[in-house]
Order: sequence, then structure tokens, then C-alpha cells
Amino acid sequence: MLIEENYWRIFAPNNMLASLRDLMDEVCRQICEYRESVPIVPELCLPTAAKEVSLTPLIMQAAYNLHRNDKAVFWPVSEMTATRYEKGSKGRIDIGLFSKRHATFIECKAVRSSATNNNNNRIEKALDKATEQLMDIELETLLFNSPEETINNIRANNKLIPMVAVNVTCDTNRLANRDRLFMEKVASIREYFRNSMIVQVRYKPHFIRHSGDKNLKNEDRNIMSIGHAFILDDIPMRFR
Repeated sequence: MLIEENYWRIFAPNNMLASLRDLMDEVCRQICEYRESVPIVPELCLPTAAKEVSLTPLIMQAAYNLHRNDKAVFWPVSEMTATRYEKGSKGRIDIGLFSKRHATFIECKAVRSSATNNNNNRIEKALDKATEQLMDIELETLLFNSPEETINNIRANNKLIPMVAVNVTCDTNRLANRDRLFMEKVASIREYFRNSMIVQVRYKPHFIRHSGDKNLKNEDRNIMSIGHAFILDDIPMRFR
């Protein structure tokens, strides 16, 4: 099976998180545009460093693009300071998408996973961590100037979205089979996270750094990034 170089698709069971479909579609478009337009991509230009810090600017730019093209009715904000319930200390939420009466809060995590590894435990742990951080935020400290009905029904009116970006990697000696390996990896993620929105984006492979090869030139490395899978959940009301 041959996949065109720039390829992405969104799976949303029962129309889950329909309000974020356009945003994730734009995120994928930007990633593919990078791979198509920039011959040499710095490691942090794409979310390939297995760190969520590389996700925030990508999502923010996608949100601004949608707003500029009249495809969304929210304004994006990043790195919002809020109070944590557990310790009463200051915490941060990665992304907030605000409209007049509603808000979506997104906590991002990122991991790397080999296309030949169908064990999704690390992904699940990252998703659980993002969920835990969202649940520990006192949302009233964010929406202090919102309409009264929003404050009174704070968790009903707003979405809490834990998100994990999985950088799918492949050894150079397996690149000939990367299409099949990538699709099998995404299939295993979809099977494991059946009730989540899954977004897949497959792009031109590029070399990445990993532990033990920091000083190697690209041609001497043996691991490449071949695509991404994003897992997004909506924390059910009963858990809020």
C-alpha cells in the first residue's frame, strides 16, 4: 500500500470533539507544509522532540489561522496560569480556546514510539498525566470575568481535553515498509483508544536525534520520524 507523501485523517467515533476537527485538520496541514517546504527542519519546528513544548506554538498558529479565515469562533491563549487544588500552588494549562460563553482547555503531552512497537502503555500514561493535571486546576481562577452562568456551571460549559502527540519513528532499514508500518501503528492506537479522537498525519521521513547519537550527522543516524498520531479525550462529566 502506497500513501501519498502528505496524508492525514481524523477519526472521531460518535462525532466526538467535532468542535476541534477543524483545528486538528489545520495542525496536520501545517505539519505537512513544513515537510514539503523546508528541506532542513530544526528538531523543535515539529513535535518530534517527544516534548510538549513543541506542540503549543503549532496549535496556537493553527488556531490563529482558523480565526483569520473565519473557520472558528474562538480565540486561543497559551500557558495560562491557574491555581492547583492539591497544593494551592500556581499551575499552567497549555492551551485555552475561548469564545463568549465557552472555553476548551487542552493539556498537551508528547511521546515517541516505534512503528514496530504496538505496546501503547507509554501513551496511556501520558494521557493519564494530562488528565490528572487538568483535573487539578481550579478553573474558576481562569474564568474570573466570565458570565455568571458560566461560573455557576463551570465544568458543564467547558471542555477539558487531554491530548498526546505520538511521534511515530522507523529505523532506516525498514523505510521501504514505512507505509504499512505506519498504518499498523495507527490501527493499534485506534484499537487501544476506541473512545478517543485519533488524528493521523503521515509525512516525508526526516532524521531525528535520540539518546546516544547527539553528535552524529544526519547521514549517520538510523532513526527517522515518519508521522504522528494525536489522541484527544474529553473528560466525561461524571469525573469532573
